[in-house]
Amino acid sequence: MPETSCQKLAGQVAIISGGSGAIGQATALLFAHEGAKVAIHFSGLTEASLKNATDVSNKLKALGGESIPLRANISNYNEVKSLVDKVVETWSKVNIIVCLGGLPSSVRFWNEDPLELSDEDLLSAIKVDFLGSYHFVRAAKDYMKANHCGKIVFISSTPTIYGEEAGYRYSLAKDLNRLTVKSLAPKLIREYGIYLNAIAPGTVGTKSNRLNYSDEQWKDLIQAIPLGKAGEADDIAKVALFLSSHDSDFIVGQTIVVDGGEVRL
Repeated sequence: MPETSCQKLAGQVAIISGGSGAIGQATALLFAHEGAKVAIHFSGLTEASLKNATDVSNKLKALGGESIPLRANISNYNEVKSLVDKVVETWSKVNIIVCLGGLPSSVRFWNEDPLELSDEDLLSAIKVDFLGSYHFVRAAKDYMKANHCGKIVFISSTPTIYGEEAGYRYSLAKDLNRLTVKSLAPKLIREYGIYLNAIAPGTVGTKSNRLNYSDEQWKDLIQAIPLGKAGEADDIAKVALFLSSHDSDFIVGQTIVVDGGEVRL
């Protein structure tokens, strides 16, 4: 995948947090196609995460790109810092981070009573989805400042906008991401030259998400979407590319809803 001047990310170095998941893999492939060197982060909590991250990294290299899989517990700042340092050691810089890493989806978590959650329950997603994203900002900000530019994309969710009983622990963490984007974006762009924005996906038909719903619940979800279908991993990856490229150079501190028209701001 030799770089060409027409590629949107030619010469850029990207980290895809949660790169072993469906959306992470789609994002990694798209970024590599657009000329980026791509580090695929995976948690290592399951054999599948290691296998998926290794497989997609090998696929990028087979296509002529540059890629490495890197393990880290993103709820631990020191592990994130070591990962970012390794990327800079390998490729001399880091320009882009897409923070897709999150607590694994669970039917039990999605359907639990939001008023019966322990402190540990509430913090479970926050430690991964929110702190994991925040840790990447802390770890990469000085490297990006030295390069005079950086693009960081957080992942929120449409339930943070309209409210949702189900999946409360996830919505809480994703709303912290959305708030953080609004709060930190001005400082990051002024002092570090870093663009911080977010994507709020709606219903996306990944295998892990689909498991949270019965067939009847899924049918009801789709009927509520004006476009008449669930989103795909590529739909999120394409917006991540936009927010990571020079096409979005006048967009700061925004959350872009990607949901087929269900939520209209």
